[in-house]
Amino acid sequence: MELETFAGNHISEVCKRAVALATSEDVTFEFNGIEVVARPGESAEQIEARWHTDLAAASERRQNSQEYKDAEAKREEEWRQKLAAHLTEPAQTEADMREAKDPWPCTIEQLVEYVQSVTKRQHDYGTCVYAMSLAATAAFNFVAHQLGVTGFQSSCADLDFLRRSRGIKGPFMLVKGEDFLYPQCDPRGKLAEALADWNPWLCEQAAKKLAETPGAHPDVVAHWKRLAEAPDARRKAPRRATAATYRGPAMLDLRAPEAWSD
Repeated sequence: MELETFAGNHISEVCKRAVALATSEDVTFEFNGIEVVARPGESAEQIEARWHTDLAAASERRQNSQEYKDAEAKREEEWRQKLAAHLTEPAQTEADMREAKDPWPCTIEQLVEYVQSVTKRQHDYGTCVYAMSLAATAAFNFVAHQLGVTGFQSSCADLDFLRRSRGIKGPFMLVKGEDFLYPQCDPRGKLAEALADWNPWLCEQAAKKLAETPGAHPDVVAHWKRLAEAPDARRKAPRRATAATYRGPAMLDLRAPEAWSD
C-alpha cells in the first residue's frame, strides 16, 4: 500500500499514519526524497528513526559525490567574485531609479560604495526620493545578510522601519491593490479582522482623548464617545483561520526543518 504525503506534512505525523495503515501489509511512502517502508508491528518511532538514518546517509553520499563537489567549487568562485565586485547604481533619471533593481551589498565596502554612488551626484526633486529609498534598501539588505535573518524577521523589520519613518503611533496594516485580484487574499476580510483586533486599542485611545481634549469639535467628541463606549470594544474578537491569515504549523513548530515535507 502507498501513502501519499503533502507539502507541509511533518515526518512524525506521516509515520503515525503509516503505522495505522500497516496492520496487515507494508505501507510505503516518500518523504523529502527518501523512500520509507512501514512494516506491520513497527512503531512510528522506529520508522522515523530509520528515515533519519537514511536521510543522513543520502546526504553524506550527495556531499561526497563529484557533482556536489563541482557545484560547491562553482558556488565558492561565484561568491568570491561577488564579494570582490563593485556595487554602484547606474540609473540616473527619476524613471530609471524608480525601476532600479534592489541593491544587495555583501560587504561594508560595497554598502558605502553604493550609498556614495546615489548621494554624491547631482539630483533633482524626484531623484532625491529614490536616492534615499535605494540607499535605505541597500543598508537594510546588508544588515539582513550579516545577521542571517529569516523572511519573517525581515518583514517585521521593514514594517518597523515604516512605523518609525512615518511616525505611526498605533497599529497599522498595508493594503496591496493586487490582492483584490485573488479571492483568498481579499484585503476586505483582512481589514475586518484587523479592526476587530484594534478595538481595545481604539477604545483606550478614545477614552484618553476625551479626558485630555474635552474642548474638541463636537463631531470629534461624539466619535470618540462611540469608540470608547462600543459594547465589544474592550473584548478582543477571536480571529478566523483563513487562507489569507493562516500561516501553517511550520510557523509555530521549532522542530528540525528537514522533518517538514517540501
